[in-house]
Amino acid sequence: MSRTSKIYACFISVIGITLGSYCVYQYFHTVFSYSDPKAELRQFGVLLLLYLICRCLPIYIRKDYAIDMSFICNLASILCKGPFASAAMVIIATPFVIVPTNSKDRAYDHFFNKPPIKTAFNAGNFTIAVFLAAVAYQKCGGDIKNISQPQNFIPAIVSIVTFFLLNCAILMFLFHLDKQVPFFSALFKNLYQFFPNILASAPIAYFLAKSMEIKNGEFLVILITLPLLLARYSFVLYLDVKQNFYNMLKTLTAALEAKDKYTEGHSHRVEDYAEMISRKLHCSLSEQDNIKVAALLHDVGKIGIDDEILNKPGPLTPEERKVIMTHPLISEAILENVKLNKKVRSAIRHHHERYDGGGYPDGTKRDEIGMEAYIIGVADAFDAMTSDRAYCASMPIERVARILQEESGKQFHPKAVSAFLEVLRERGYLQTGGQE
Repeated sequence: MSRTSKIYACFISVIGITLGSYCVYQYFHTVFSYSDPKAELRQFGVLLLLYLICRCLPIYIRKDYAIDMSFICNLASILCKGPFASAAMVIIATPFVIVPTNSKDRAYDHFFNKPPIKTAFNAGNFTIAVFLAAVAYQKCGGDIKNISQPQNFIPAIVSIVTFFLLNCAILMFLFHLDKQVPFFSALFKNLYQFFPNILASAPIAYFLAKSMEIKNGEFLVILITLPLLLARYSFVLYLDVKQNFYNMLKTLTAALEAKDKYTEGHSHRVEDYAEMISRKLHCSLSEQDNIKVAALLHDVGKIGIDDEILNKPGPLTPEERKVIMTHPLISEAILENVKLNKKVRSAIRHHHERYDGGGYPDGTKRDEIGMEAYIIGVADAFDAMTSDRAYCASMPIERVARILQEESGKQFHPKAVSAFLEVLRERGYLQTGGQE
């Protein structure tokens, strides 16, 4: 982390943890003034336990990205418990969160093996967002004593927006300071991508909060959450099947490329480069998945091309070049009976199209095809130029970067080139501020 981002992270951590500690004191200081403090503490304990379970059972959408259902518990506490209890729940749970990881280095992330600044920042971020969302709910007229009143609907929406906006904004500003991620574009991308899911889960939080109004309703809450855990398990199974399909594709392409030392690993490298570009362009997770699948399969049609042409050490004749130019169509034909997204099929067919319309097989240009094909085109060209081939030796990365820059707006989409060059600079392959 940069010095500025560390200062910002420390600031958020101190504010959030101080606020959370105050809320813990206030909640337990006032809870015994309730008409039935034991019932109140039971309800708080159930919500705290559910929140902790949700935090400990994330769903990994990809290796480095996970989501959980803890927002449901946050919103339920906001609706029926108020600011102090809601923020106290976050702070109390933080030291006990144990999260399984996809890392080979360690099986779990927990309070004692994560960088303290990361744990403190996350706790501070959630505490600030939850507390201010609960305050917004009450300031807009929300009633925690009778949440079923129609006038609570607008305050609840305001609370949801406040929580999600603050939580995303605090995190995106850290990324902006540390990695120069464009703040507003990243913020709106997250809002667009995840806010509908947040709204869709809000009714579940309402039913949890409503159950707390019933005598011994905390036990009903436990029953309500059992189907949610089953739904989570089903979704994890779906993701496992999806990952197995993806692994099968990687194995297939590795087997196809193993016979040729010049192209061995090509599709996997193109996949990696394409993923870097798509992330830099802030593509959605589904778009990134489509691009990765298309990158793995983009050259599968070369299995139908004669090896003598593929591995010819000298220049191709016009007739041989025409044969090579059929491989995107062969790829499309081979994959005809495989259930793939339309954008994946389009990217496979069009990854050799040029931005100016001079490519193949259809001679499309500019926005006539999706960005997926252009991203794979840049990644494919970069790997071809930086790898040894039968007909030419590899080029230095600096020279390849200059070629990409020169062909930006001609062969390649300018946005894809710009994003990839930025990635190369960030990773130290190109000098920052120097000529590509």
